Amino acid sequence: MKKVILQSITLRNFRGEKERTTNFNASGETTIMGDNGLGKSRHFDAFMWLLFGKDTKDRKDYNVRTIEGKEPIHRVECSVSATLIIDGQELTIKRMFTEKWVKPRGQVDEVFKGNETECFWNDVPVSTTDYQKRINEIINDSVFKMVTNPMFFATMKWQDQREQLFQLAGTITDNEIAAQKPEFAALLDMITGKSLSDFKREIAARKKRLKDDLLQIQPRIDQTQKLMPESVDFSELENKASKIENEITGIDKAITDKSEAIRQQYEAVQMKQGEINELKQKQQKVLFDAQSKAREDAFSANEKRRDLENNIKSTEKEVETLQRGVQLSERELDGMKTRLANKQKEVSDLRQTWFDENAKDYTGDDTCHSCGQPLPENMKFNARKLFSESKANKLAEITGKGGDMNAQITELEQDIANTSKSLETAIDEVLEKESIIASLKDDLAIIPQIDGKTIVPDELSEYKTLGDVIKGLESAVRDMSLGDPSDTAELRAKKITLQNELRNLESLIRNRDLIAKYTQEIKTLEKQGKNIAQQIADVEREEYTIQQFTKAKIDECERQINGLFNHITFKLFDYTIDGNEYETCVPLVGGVPFDVANTAGQVNAGLDIINALVKFHGVCAPIFIDGRESVNSIIQTESQIINLVVSHDKTLIIK
Repeated sequence: MKKVILQSITLRNFRGEKERTTNFNASGETTIMGDNGLGKSRHFDAFMWLLFGKDTKDRKDYNVRTIEGKEPIHRVECSVSATLIIDGQELTIKRMFTEKWVKPRGQVDEVFKGNETECFWNDVPVSTTDYQKRINEIINDSVFKMVTNPMFFATMKWQDQREQLFQLAGTITDNEIAAQKPEFAALLDMITGKSLSDFKREIAARKKRLKDDLLQIQPRIDQTQKLMPESVDFSELENKASKIENEITGIDKAITDKSEAIRQQYEAVQMKQGEINELKQKQQKVLFDAQSKAREDAFSANEKRRDLENNIKSTEKEVETLQRGVQLSERELDGMKTRLANKQKEVSDLRQTWFDENAKDYTGDDTCHSCGQPLPENMKFNARKLFSESKANKLAEITGKGGDMNAQITELEQDIANTSKSLETAIDEVLEKESIIASLKDDLAIIPQIDGKTIVPDELSEYKTLGDVIKGLESAVRDMSLGDPSDTAELRAKKITLQNELRNLESLIRNRDLIAKYTQEIKTLEKQGKNIAQQIADVEREEYTIQQFTKAKIDECERQINGLFNHITFKLFDYTIDGNEYETCVPLVGGVPFDVANTAGQVNAGLDIINALVKFHGVCAPIFIDGRESVNSIIQTESQIINLVVSHDKTLIIK
């Protein structure tokens, strides 16, 4: 492990600092305290510029010189030097930003020609290229920025964070994941020669194609059903056709046989009467079917009303539960606001206490109580010093309490924001449920209570049509009389009518073959649909296995990487609303994103990252913790710690 320790640093005319040398604790923490603008962060910028010629924001030679009156001060040394201890060996380095002044021929005054950089290694001048090469052999700038600033890693692009994390943890192969389950191993065997993402796109395309094919099945079935003739009782048609054929044969015979003609007329009357009886039976069946359907429709309609009523009751219970939760959240929010107001008052009172204490001046005596003579100067000095130290300690104690209270206020404000957001969500859900109830009640209002329709036979069109046919047949029977058997004109006319009727029946009977053909086509289409549906199910099983495999790999990657840290975790993958994973890198502190964690959580999470990076790269360097006043304690680290603390001191204090 290579260890870089900053022993001291000297700034000359660097960014407003005329000259300052700061010594650091090599074996512990060093704290730089002072009011804003006194130059705490300037130490870190100077250290970065000394090593790499850039400040903490990666700006090369940015505003290095001290500026007065909107112009940099010229003809003075602008430099940063430091003494480092590297693996126990002392090293002195220096970077100087110098001006080039030349006197053109024929002119009296020198002219400024720009700046140049000079570097020194143990007080020996070296070129900037050699200097930078030697620095990089100790630690390169990218690693240095990551191991010296707890906040730097979280500000990197998420792609760069992710790449660095995978360097720390190493990669996980698909074969390692496949060893967990047999179906994973089978999946890898299936996709040999192609990537997992290519295979996912392939099966997605296959699934879309199968679904498109499946969508065509039902329209084809519907079209075939439309082409299919209406199914009838073909046996009955054949029987009627046979009867008509026999009747025609009988008519042919009756034409030549008078007695047969008389018998035919009698049988015709009997046949008509049989038809009348058959039609009356159909009438009764039509009436019975209509009455049954009316009862079924009434039951079905009332069942829908019952379902709506049950849904309304169930949703109303959900609203009651949500409203109780809203009331509880409102009471909890009121309590939080009360606690916040109390804390804010405490901070205000504490701030007034600080001002009161800070306003106190030394009121001790400067004369001896025994002899009345003035006290020696050393006694006066010691008395005033004790008063100043006591006052400073009290102010520091008050400031510490104020910081703790402000942290509590911040936490309460975050809790109030979270609770308010949850309350708004609950209220929106109540309104949504109440809207659903209103919609259900509207649906219920338009569904009448059905008691069962009273069927009037003559209002049934089929019943009335059959009645009209019956009346016609009965009239025909009444009009039938045994005429002159020798008169065959009527028989011949009837034969023609029967022949036409027979042709119509034969045409209807031929529809049976079409029905059989279309029925077979429908069965074939249904079989194709089942086969396509099974193929879709097989593809979806493959998709599910891929999802499980991807999730297992994601979980293993996150487990392996997060196992390197104690105070921070990383979310390395996320999912779209369609369930597809995508790469990301979100640092989490206590389960919340790094950006919204409190300062103490961010600093300790950053130190946790630095510890892992130090272990991986085998080098540690001084860690500068800005805003250290907001952090009560930090985790242990092998690196040298330099705290930058904002205080009310008007000059920098190093301790």
